[in-house]
Amino acid sequence: MAAFEITILSGKGGTGKTSVSAAFARLAERAVICDLDVDASDLPLLLRPEVKESHVFESGVVAHLDTVRCRSCGLCVTWCRFDAFSEDADGVVLDPDRCEGCGVCAHFCPSGAVTMQPRICGSWFRSETGYGPMMHARLDPGQENSGKLIALLRQEAARLAAERGIPLILGDGPPGIGCPAISAVGGTGFVVLVTEPTPSGLADLVRAADLCAHFDRPAGIIINKADLAPARAAEIEDLAASRGLPVLARLPFAEGAMRALVEGRSLLDLPETAPALHGAWEALCGHALRGVSR
Repeated sequence: MAAFEITILSGKGGTGKTSVSAAFARLAERAVICDLDVDASDLPLLLRPEVKESHVFESGVVAHLDTVRCRSCGLCVTWCRFDAFSEDADGVVLDPDRCEGCGVCAHFCPSGAVTMQPRICGSWFRSETGYGPMMHARLDPGQENSGKLIALLRQEAARLAAERGIPLILGDGPPGIGCPAISAVGGTGFVVLVTEPTPSGLADLVRAADLCAHFDRPAGIIINKADLAPARAAEIEDLAASRGLPVLARLPFAEGAMRALVEGRSLLDLPETAPALHGAWEALCGHALRGVSR
């Protein structure tokens, strides 16, 4: 039987999504942990994974200029709409960071000096943590196709879960509702939406809930720092009720939370947040994991 997949989203950054993900990874006991925030992967900072496998991530193509074969005819400079090619006193110069991979330069190059080669966009890893195996990645600065890399991580996590007979995949998703979040949500079993009682938190929660509804994914809500703005938290609860989304937990504000995270400790180690996180996990199991062996 395929592993059940839970994805934790936020609609925006800074809501405590990764802190909740790290706590759930510890409570799950038998799960493949997957950090799907490939643009700014920070779950490894809390779980301290030991890398066992490292792989190059390639996506798309980029122009390569053979300066020996180049005749400096300038056709690539003329045809490139992205100004990846230029000319100086020594001949034609290629700036690969400007290349969009369209291939028009290679098509028109009369000497075959320009070829299109796979673009290396980053790396992905299979690691081990104290709480189970982990899949994570690092997208190189300025590179795109994070959605494709997220899909690859989910595929590898499912394969690893099948190999080891692990029934659960726990994914720490990316912020926002763009391509990375879409890649993380599609086909997942349950989505946990972590929000905070602020105007931006509520607005982005609406967008994240709309995303889940669009892809017909069941979801539940965790309100982080709920006691800092009770009226705003009540608005979030009203939204949840209107959409039929369970509120899995209301996490209190904890002064020691930032220090704990800096020291690489879990919010489960804090007396203010530990009971609510245990309750959130039990509620999540009740809503999402019925019939899944843990």
